[in-house]
Amino acid sequence: MPAPTRSRNADLLAAYGRCRSTANRNAVVHANLPLVWRLAREESRRSGHPFEDLVQVGCLGLIRAVERYEARHGTTLSTAACPWIRGAMRHYLRDRCRPLSGSHHLLELVARGQRLQQQRQHEGLEPLAPEALAQALGTTAERWREGLQLQRGLRLVSLDQPQGSAEGESLVELLPAPAWEGDDDGAGGYGAALRWEQRRRLWRGLKGLDRSQRRLVLGRLLLRRSWRELGRPLGLSGKVSQRRCQRALALLRQRLLEGDQLGNQAGNQTSPSPWASSIASTAASSV
Repeated sequence: MPAPTRSRNADLLAAYGRCRSTANRNAVVHANLPLVWRLAREESRRSGHPFEDLVQVGCLGLIRAVERYEARHGTTLSTAACPWIRGAMRHYLRDRCRPLSGSHHLLELVARGQRLQQQRQHEGLEPLAPEALAQALGTTAERWREGLQLQRGLRLVSLDQPQGSAEGESLVELLPAPAWEGDDDGAGGYGAALRWEQRRRLWRGLKGLDRSQRRLVLGRLLLRRSWRELGRPLGLSGKVSQRRCQRALALLRQRLLEGDQLGNQAGNQTSPSPWASSIASTAASSV
């Protein structure tokens, strides 16, 4: 079925605008089904869900789009309908489809066991023990426990959900920090991120110095050169190069602390972050 021409679509929409009957609405929907098919193919490739199910849901989105479409806004029906169709499909995938999958037979076994337990509860009977329940279902206790583990594994929970401990820890607080290559201080990925931020802030402060000051600071801290070696290219003595480097480090320390204070004021913090002072103090102690 080919997509309708613009004039054909305009005629169908005009007829629906004059008489908003179900027949006129369905004529517009039927003419624009190729749009639903195209979006359903895209979503089916993306999600792996059957094409036919997505077409059915997409048709509902197209119906809602046709009922709310107003030509006076200057947009075509296809432009206005795409968000409705795609949104209906993705809401369906979000609410009814599992993002994780497992053995269908195990999940069906657990469902049968839960229905049996509910039936006994309605009849006023005591729930069966796992071994007795497995025997009633015609399976082994080990397979029943495997099914329960699969069901728990497929259940989605929020990382912010508290675990009921005295400290009120959430799941995200219990996750270990990812280990980054080169992390030897035990800080994990958080330590690497912190060091990256420190280097970024330190380099921003260094860019505020003039070229000769940067050469002195970097030559002393990174290359570990003597004061005489640092002063020779600049035509300075060892004492003068040392004094200039100390003044540059004092200026760098002041700028780091001022930048940290500005960040604290913007973030409504009451005390400076300790790492900015640590950077400046470490740099000054290395001279």
